[in-house]
Amino acid sequence: MTNASRFIRARAAEIYASLATGEECATFLPKILKIDDEDKTIISWRYAVTPACLNKVEAAIAQNEMSKETLARLVDALVMYTQFAYSASEARHVDDFLLRHCEGYPTSWQRLTLWTNILDADKKNEVKREKCLPIKQSIEAVPPRKRIDLRKRFPDLPPLPDDAPARSPVKVAIAVAVGFVALAVCAVAAWLAVRRRRVRKAA
Repeated sequence: MTNASRFIRARAAEIYASLATGEECATFLPKILKIDDEDKTIISWRYAVTPACLNKVEAAIAQNEMSKETLARLVDALVMYTQFAYSASEARHVDDFLLRHCEGYPTSWQRLTLWTNILDADKKNEVKREKCLPIKQSIEAVPPRKRIDLRKRFPDLPPLPDDAPARSPVKVAIAVAVGFVALAVCAVAAWLAVRRRRVRKAA
């Protein structure tokens, strides 16, 4: 219920997570990650739900009760979540899970984006900086050429912050047309120059 109050939503989700299996939590978590708080400066309403679900998932994985397909869908959803996360506490739970279950994530550009965004969202929070800055610095210590871009595995991920903005098809078409016109003008100018030289020689 996206229109339910924050408190009701949280309590209902917590109760469900306590009763659900690991497989069910792995299906449930991607759905609730799409329901954000209007005020992104507060602790997420999922504060207790996300770790509860991930603990159930970890237990199911350890007991071989989690299908590979469900786990793959969950990892996909969690990697996507990292690009839009705003709660530092929730991000740490997700980050810890991906470190164990997503190959390439520890040194990925997407992980760097996660912790850069978390820190930039509240630069005056010294407690957050104390806990999160070392994570960001550990990723930055990896040479850029050795960082992993997870978009090769997860093509639906958004562009990275430093990516050049994509040019629209209309702008590309206009640029091509302008290029052809410029070439045509150059060709005409060259032809006229040759013609003038021939006229002078004939005179």
